[in-house]
Amino acid sequence: MPVNARSDAQRSRVLLVEAVRSLLQAGRVGFSIPELAAEAGVGVATAYRHFPTPQDAMRAFHGRAIELLLEAFSQIDAEYPPPGDHRTPSVAADPIERFHRFCAAWVDQAMQWGAAVRYVRSSAGFIERLSDGDEAITAMHDILADVLESLARAGKTTEFDVTYAVLLWITIFDERVVYDLAEHRHWKPADITDHLTRAVAGALDITI
Repeated sequence: MPVNARSDAQRSRVLLVEAVRSLLQAGRVGFSIPELAAEAGVGVATAYRHFPTPQDAMRAFHGRAIELLLEAFSQIDAEYPPPGDHRTPSVAADPIERFHRFCAAWVDQAMQWGAAVRYVRSSAGFIERLSDGDEAITAMHDILADVLESLARAGKTTEFDVTYAVLLWITIFDERVVYDLAEHRHWKPADITDHLTRAVAGALDITI
């Protein structure tokens, strides 16, 4: 495929995924591919080439939301000096600070896409998808597990089943919880972050 054609295809896919978010946020859960194409401003044939069914489009949107969350986590971890680097580490190098920053980034991301993602649910559980080798779920598990294991090494929490601990963290920070608190309790992001962070800390006996 020529470079320009690939670029056009990538641009169309981005537009379609963003259109999924717009439609779901507007409550148009039962949209069709022609409706998605119209929302994205692309041709119907182009939309079908990317997403044969609305379910395919919604899965792609959900996958992109997870990617954005993982990118936000990676940006936090980018502040850590690499092994052998003797520069003064940033404040994020403290495991408690890292935990807090992950929680804040999570709420920030959920405020952006949570209203739409709450309509996209998998019938499979988190651990089931992890066992099946789901790449996005595995990446999410591994980075959160590293945060929790760092806390344990620093003596900030007791030993635990790390996968169970990650499951609890994900459950408490579910986008539907963030959406509920923001839209129906009118809490500010900082308040949501504080309460949910304390809930995870309490559930996992983390000293914060």
